Amino acid sequence: MKLSQLISVGFCANMMLDRREQAPFTFDEIYAAAENGNLIDLFLKIDDSGAIELWANKPQLRNEVESAFKDVVEALRGQELRKIGVGDNPLCFVVAIVLEAIQVNFGR
Repeated sequence: MKLSQLISVGFCANMMLDRREQAPFTFDEIYAAAENGNLIDLFLKIDDSGAIELWANKPQLRNEVESAFKDVVEALRGQELRKIGVGDNPLCFVVAIVLEAIQVNFGR
């Protein structure tokens, strides 16, 4: 897994936040996608730049990122406000997931 793969998801969420767009999914849908191993499919819904799509079609890369995001989502489940200060906007949650995945996987 490359750092740029994680960051690409954050950039996509950030672009939508900047345009003040609503997330095309909810917190519950993020949790369901994590349980089902479909977070990348969900995050492709915010990829109007093609940044995620560049690597998401490569099975090994996709599986590594999916696993990293799933671990973070499960660790944050039900504690979003306390741990990361996010509770209203799913796009902010995506950014927090990205930041936590970076910290866990690249924080040496």
